[in-house]
Order: sequence, then structure tokens, then C-alpha cells
Amino acid sequence: MATTQTHPKSCLKEVSALLERAAAEGRSALAEPEVYRALQCLGLKTPVHRVITAKTKAALDGEAGNILREFPGEKVVLKISSSKTLHKTESAAVAVVSREEHAVKEALADLAARFPEAEGIMACEFVEHTVFSLGHELIIGGRQDEAFGPVLTLGIGGTHAEEASSALRPGTVPAIASLALLKETGGWKAFIERAWAWRYASGKVRGSKRLVEDWELQVWLEAFAELLRTFSDESGSPWVIEELEVNPLAVSSRGLVALDGLLRLRPAGPSKRTPPTRKAVWSLLKPSSLAIAGVSEKMNMGRVILRNVIASGFDKARLFVLKDFSGGIDGIKCVKDCASFPIAVDLLVVAIPSKDVPKLIREAATSGKVNSLCLISAGIGEKSGTEQLEAEAAAALAEAKRVNPDFGINGGNSLGIISAPARIDTFFIPTHKQSAPYRSETPGPLAFISQSGAFAISVMDRMPWMRPLYSVSVGNQLDVSVTDYAEAVLEDPGVKVVLVYLEGFKPGDGVSLARTARRARELGKSVVVYKGGRTPAGAGAAKGHTASLAGDFAVARDVLSACGALVAETFDDFDDLSAMALLAAREPLKGNRVFFITNAGFEAVGMADSVTPKGPLRAAAPGPALKERLAAALKEFGLDAIIDVRNPLDVTPMASDAAFVKLADAALSSDEVDVLLLSPVPLTPAMQTLAKGEGHKEDLTKSPLITGLKTLMERHKKPVVFCVSSGHLYDPYVKAAQDQDAAVFRAADRAARALARCLSSR
Repeated sequence: MATTQTHPKSCLKEVSALLERAAAEGRSALAEPEVYRALQCLGLKTPVHRVITAKTKAALDGEAGNILREFPGEKVVLKISSSKTLHKTESAAVAVVSREEHAVKEALADLAARFPEAEGIMACEFVEHTVFSLGHELIIGGRQDEAFGPVLTLGIGGTHAEEASSALRPGTVPAIASLALLKETGGWKAFIERAWAWRYASGKVRGSKRLVEDWELQVWLEAFAELLRTFSDESGSPWVIEELEVNPLAVSSRGLVALDGLLRLRPAGPSKRTPPTRKAVWSLLKPSSLAIAGVSEKMNMGRVILRNVIASGFDKARLFVLKDFSGGIDGIKCVKDCASFPIAVDLLVVAIPSKDVPKLIREAATSGKVNSLCLISAGIGEKSGTEQLEAEAAAALAEAKRVNPDFGINGGNSLGIISAPARIDTFFIPTHKQSAPYRSETPGPLAFISQSGAFAISVMDRMPWMRPLYSVSVGNQLDVSVTDYAEAVLEDPGVKVVLVYLEGFKPGDGVSLARTARRARELGKSVVVYKGGRTPAGAGAAKGHTASLAGDFAVARDVLSACGALVAETFDDFDDLSAMALLAAREPLKGNRVFFITNAGFEAVGMADSVTPKGPLRAAAPGPALKERLAAALKEFGLDAIIDVRNPLDVTPMASDAAFVKLADAALSSDEVDVLLLSPVPLTPAMQTLAKGEGHKEDLTKSPLITGLKTLMERHKKPVVFCVSSGHLYDPYVKAAQDQDAAVFRAADRAARALARCLSSR
């Protein structure tokens, strides 16, 4: 299927002329005959057609005679030709009539009367094909995405495209590809193979037959790709094809034929941004000297930050307060201005009124003493009415970079940065408001990069055992972006998992984050992403179906997933995928053969339900050797009379902590098992699951299961997923398991889903 092709420059020149003429006439879209001409320039098939500009009845009647003479078949399609009315079916601007004189005349007169502003009426050959049948009508589209560049889509076409697509599981249709990442994600072959709608056209679904060859589809895809690349912000063309769509692309006896076309254009804009240097990013992440602006003698946000930095153990000799004050604050020297710092300051944390920020940016840069700023200050662009202040800050930043190309800014509207390697905590959250300290002397192998500081601290408060090596609240990304940080922290050998929360990409950053995810997969690391701001792009009537079917979130989800990122659909998903990725960082997932052990029948059923024929999890029945070891363990604890050896293994509420340990050890010892999912429902009196207290004799610290979890994983070098389906009474039990570096879930089905997702991404 190696059909890669480029077209003569003369073809693309003709397309360029079409765009230039439309722009000169003040149009933002081509009329359909012009779209057909653009497609024909690239050798793509369109119906036989002609444009009728006549307005009088006599002239229209004469055109009816021409249609009857020139067009084949028993039917003819009549529709308005307009660069303003893009959705003709919804506007009742299409008529399919029998090729008879009275029917054609009547339809022409009706369209002319109802759409007097149209540029004309288009008569088209009726292309015989099967409508409302999967695989017979496709939609092929492309658009310029600010984050991911030119993007191509292939899905279910026809008038029911959006309705049919929305009824399917998210991510099923359309297939989406970023052209910038096409080679890295398997090329055209991989894209076509994952296009669900194409499976019906290519005869890969049971009971279907091949309707058209893959190479013919690839010809269309390559042509669309060439147009989108040639007329993009990066190409140097004065005009950009904002959206290109054929719907439906009909499968007919002539092959693939466009039955409707849409092309929207706009003037070219600036190309993608220039990212900060890596040195600028690391000045923010690993400063060796630090200052804080906005510290008061009384308690305020800046004072909280100062105390958090001191409590983190940062070297006081390299810590300063930027303040024209003769004394010190909390034992830290005050310095009146940036030029007076006794040493170069890697990071200046800024918690001053936003109106004063541009001036301080200039002062910091021109002093030659400050390498980076973390802007805690809010109201710099993220609030309506502050656009001028944002522009002033951006101008000050540009000046600063001319003075020092390695100058960088985090924020504004940032909660701060925590860096365990640098021993800093610039979050403005007092320690007495934290369930557990956000900074840790024993951090885990992960970095948390969040555009929202509130999201980051909410997750860390719910999951205090995560203990990130780096926690960054990026804010409104005035300079350093979420993606810049993700790229940088991936370089740290101590980081195995990168957690990302973002609401908006900077130009080109989607491609960068996708490449970071792909690099992480190559290194055996994980990137977990939650993308906020999911309102579908293209909801306006001026846009085509492609913008609706492949909105910003759909593009981000599909492209990032194709590169190995774990994209969370919900906040719960984010928590679960983060926990599973962290487990895999400590004990790598080397296979998909799972053994399940529980003491509750409902969980055994749920576990079995998580293993589907086409899913990533496998739970085979135990082989002879494993079956013998499990049977011996059951017999040792008197459980053999009531339990059959199987997978999932339901040991009933009669099983003790020691029984769980013995069975877990047997399963992990087997070459048949890659992962153990262990779910002891803790309400059974047979287990030590309660903290020591009155009214009972239990003491979870004496449970050999809880105290032995880490030993089990270290001995067998295999991950153990631990589940505790219970209420708040058993929170101490959960914490004790988390202290053993176990990934703990409060429901087995959520654990199984997260495990399946992690395995699928590798």
C-alpha cells in the first residue's frame, strides 16, 4: 500500500488561486464547485456537475434541458452553490429529483426562490451508493489545531454522522491523526487500521465484504494531508485551510467519490511559539538561590511562602526577601532591589499586586541578578479586563529575554513550586491546612505538573502517599508551559511518572506533549493526563462536522493516547491511573496475566467481568503446578473443603491474613502470573483490619498481610494491586497498605480498569 505521492506545483498553485480569489472577495469559505475543483486538482473523484447562475424562469427552464441532456442516470442532485450556507442538508438546500423535465424545472425554481442570495445552483450527477449503511458513506476531514497542528479525521459519514458517532463509546470514531506525529504513530497503515468506520468498508467485520481497497483511501488521505500542510501557519502560505471536509465520501462502483465538500480559509497567523530554554526551566525547578517579593512583617501570602521555604530546609544564606526594610523577617535578610542581591538569584517568587508585575519583570531582568520568576500574582490575563496588563507583562518578558535568553517565568496565577531536590516549597498553603505535608523527605518517583494549583493540592490531599519529587502549579502559562515542564522533568532519572493537568495548550504544545509521552513509553515511564476545557470546538453553524466530531478534547485524547499517554476521562480516572502508574514505576508491569484473590463472591464476579476476550487482561485457570500450591495453602488453613481452586479465587470470609499471604505468595511464585490483584473485604472477623481500640481485639499492625505487602513485591519483583472495598472505618487499614508502597483502590472494578488502561498504553 505504498502510495505516497505529491502533486505538481501547478496543482497547488491552482488551489492557492482559489483561496486568494475567495479572500479578495471577503469570503471565509469556498463555494462547493470551488471545493470540487480543488479536489480534482489533486486527482480525487467528484460527481459530474455544472453550476447554474441563471435567475429568470425562462433561463432556469433552459438549464433544465441541459441537465436532461448531459447527466446520466435516473436521478439528479440539485443544491445551492454558496460560500455562506455550508450545511445545505440542514438548510433544505438540496433536492434529489428524478431526471424528468417537470421535476428538474420545479426543483430549480424552488431553490432559486428560497435562496436568492446564493451564487448559483449546482447540478450534480447522482452517484449510486447505499445510504445509511456502515462503510458505504464516510466522512474525511482535516483542520488546523493550534496545539497539534494539521489534524486528519476519518469516520462515519452521511447526514447521520454526528448522531451515529455520539452513540458509540468515546474514542471509537472518528479516527484522528496529527500529521506532525504521523510517522511516529505508525503512518497511514496504522491510522487506517484503527479507523473503526473503515473496517466496514474494507470487509473486516464479520458478514461484510470489501467495498474498496485501502490504497484508494490512502490516496485521499495523502491529498488532504498535502493541502493541510501546504496551506498552514507553518508553511509560509498567506492563506491557511482552516477546515477541509468531504461528507459523505461515498463508496460507489467508481470507487471513492466526494458527494459534498467544504473548505474554510483564513489569513495565516504567527507560527508556534519559541519555548523557553531548558536552563530557564531548571532555574525554576532546581534553584540554588531564592528570593521572595511581597513578604510582610505581618502574616500574608508572601510570609506563608517564606516560612514554607524555611521549613523545607533551604539554605538561609542563599535566601532573601525583596523588600526595602532595614531589618530581617523570620531571620532572613531583606534586600531593597534586585540589583542589590549579594549573589545571583535563580528564582524570585513574586506575590505582589499584579499591576506592579511588569515593572518588577523589567527590574529583575535588567539587574542581571535574577534568572527566573514564579508569579503568584493573579489577574494577569486570566480575568476579563486584564488583557492590557497581560500584554504589558508579555512585553516586559520579551525585553527580559533579549537581555537574558535563559530568563524564565512561571505563572502568573501560580500556587507555587515544590521541589524536593532543591528543598523548596513556595506554595502559599499553610502546613496546618494540609492533611499531610506536600513536601517530603522521602519523595516518590513522580512529578506533578498542573495548570491549576487547586487541582494539584486536592489530589495530593486525597492521595498523600504520592509524595511528588516536583509539584508545579503552572498557572496561566505566560512563559513556561505545562509541556515545557513535562519535557524537562522526564530527563530526571528519579522521575518515573509525570502527572499532567491542563486546561489549554500553548501553540504547538500538543505535539510536544505527545512526543514527551512517546519518549516516556520508550524509557519505561508513564505520563498521566487530565485535559480540562472540553467544550467541543466547532459548535457554531459556520463550521463543518469535522470540528464537531474532532473537537479539542477528542484530538488531545486520541493523539496523546496513540503516543502512550494515559488520558483520564474523569477525576476518579486520574486518581486511579496515577496510582497504577506509580505502582508500575516501583514494580514494572511485565505482562498481562493477572491472578485475582478476594474473600467476597461479588468481587470475584466483578473481577471475572473485567477480563474480556478482546481486552488487555488475561486471567487463565491455574496450571497444574500453581493449582497444587494453591490447593496446599487452602488445605493448610482448612479452606479446601469449601473452596475450588480457580481464577479469580474466592477464599470466602473464613480466610485469615496468614491465608491471604500464603495464597499471594503461591500466585506470585508462579511463572503463569505477572500481576496479583488482591482484594480482602475488611469487614470479616477473620482478619486484623481495624486499628487497635476499644470494643475489639484487632490490631492491623499485627496483620502479616499488611506488614508483608512490600516484602511480597520485593521478593517476587511483581506488582501487587491492593483493594479495600469498605467505608471510612477502614481508612487506617488503607493507609497502612499505602505505607507499604502498595497501590490501594477502594473498589476492585476500578483497580481492574486502571490496570487494563496501563497495560494497553505500553
